[in-house]
Amino acid sequence: MRNFLSLAAAALLLALLPHAGMARIITDMRGAAVNVPDDPKAIATIDDGFIEGVMTHLGVIDKVKVIGSWSMKRDYRYLFTSRSGESREYTGLNTMKYLHPWLNDLPCINSPQGNMISYEALAAAAPDVVLMRAGDTTMGTDKEKVSRTISTIEALGLPLVVLYSPTWFHSSDLSGMKTEAGIIGELFGQREKAEALADKLAGTETMIRERTKSVADKDRPSVLLLGLRPDVRKKGGAGSVHGVDTPESYIIEQVAHAKNAYRGKGTSVPMSAEQVYACDPDVIILPTANGYHPPFELYEAPYYENLQELRAVKNHRIYALPWSPMNASRRVEYPLDMLIIAKASYPELFADISVYDFALRFYQEVYGVDETTAKGLRSTQLLDWMADDRF
Repeated sequence: MRNFLSLAAAALLLALLPHAGMARIITDMRGAAVNVPDDPKAIATIDDGFIEGVMTHLGVIDKVKVIGSWSMKRDYRYLFTSRSGESREYTGLNTMKYLHPWLNDLPCINSPQGNMISYEALAAAAPDVVLMRAGDTTMGTDKEKVSRTISTIEALGLPLVVLYSPTWFHSSDLSGMKTEAGIIGELFGQREKAEALADKLAGTETMIRERTKSVADKDRPSVLLLGLRPDVRKKGGAGSVHGVDTPESYIIEQVAHAKNAYRGKGTSVPMSAEQVYACDPDVIILPTANGYHPPFELYEAPYYENLQELRAVKNHRIYALPWSPMNASRRVEYPLDMLIIAKASYPELFADISVYDFALRFYQEVYGVDETTAKGLRSTQLLDWMADDRF
């Protein structure tokens, strides 16, 4: 009888415990075991959109209560004027802000410059879990700074789950993004769905590899990822480039099987006009680099008149990647970058694929949105140039 009463008392005690207190353990990418609520209701994110993208796919984006990047608060506008006086304006948003305008109204614990976290604001928000992605612009790759941030957040008594982006590892391989997605999924009891998303994204990479792997070395075009950075231009340079040890070069050489026209090493390496001419690539790709840069800028801006004799300019083989504000590491939309680079390199091998239409299907399948919303996402990533170019 005493044993029965003891068991009954224990059962009653468990029944009276608040469900919010129930917890489980998640192992993050540090290998740290983190106690998290069984059903977290309030998430603080410290990243530039990847975490929110996965959470959107999982249908739990409404649990985000605190953000760590001003890219989800800003409207971005860029005006370019040609040598003949023609002006064009381009307006873009973070895809997450377009899909979820209410993110703009959430407290942001980072500074507008993206270099200082307000731990007071984070403590006041008291989220159930903090999800942090090291390697994004918000956190960067400074190991000492990230270590201090981790220690300070944990000292607040907040459960902290740390993800490491490909940029953190200085890695070209993007497979770690599946690990990231899986951990996000596990937090919400949806690991399999999150990992399936990562596999779907990687499927575009596999398709590109298969189509281009048989191209003979002599037939591979040279491709230059040229960031038309205003800060570099002000110092007399033409732009910045990415070396053979970067994720960008990995996409060019290992996925699309083209050649990186710049054979040096490093990320965002400043380059003069003379150095660009020394590369003289077959194809030029314009990434987000201290702002958005359309082909129109390289073709028509007066400050790039000195680059008009480049082979890629003369042959009209200039292409822009999707607008990706503060994108220091790959986000959910990265397959679009890969496909643009691949088709720009080998238009004949991808003649049956309209990237313009592919983007529409991509947004619908990944984010579960209707066609009208998908068209809005395509416009907010500034991809409407593809319609005119039949790309």
